[in-house]
Amino acid sequence: MSDLDEGHLALACITDALFCSDLEAGAALTSAQVREAVGKALHAHRDWNGLTRAVRAAFAQTPAEAASREGWCRQVAEAVLSHSDIVTDCGAYLL
Repeated sequence: MSDLDEGHLALACITDALFCSDLEAGAALTSAQVREAVGKALHAHRDWNGLTRAVRAAFAQTPAEAASREGWCRQVAEAVLSHSDIVTDCGAYLL
């Protein structure tokens, strides 16, 4: 089994999308809010590559803040993935 299976790719995509969203770190969120934020971020940045470029730029500008936000985004993504079908929101960008 590959280290980068569909679950890992979905987690990375959702984490990047949340990072680029306008959600505030630490906010209590519903799955619907996360799903909407992911969709908007993917649309605004055109695809997953656009998201990763934005994340990379944030780490270059403010590494400590970016690391903190990414940690929160990953926790949210893990929680949502374990309780919903949000994986399909990033499906088109996993190729």
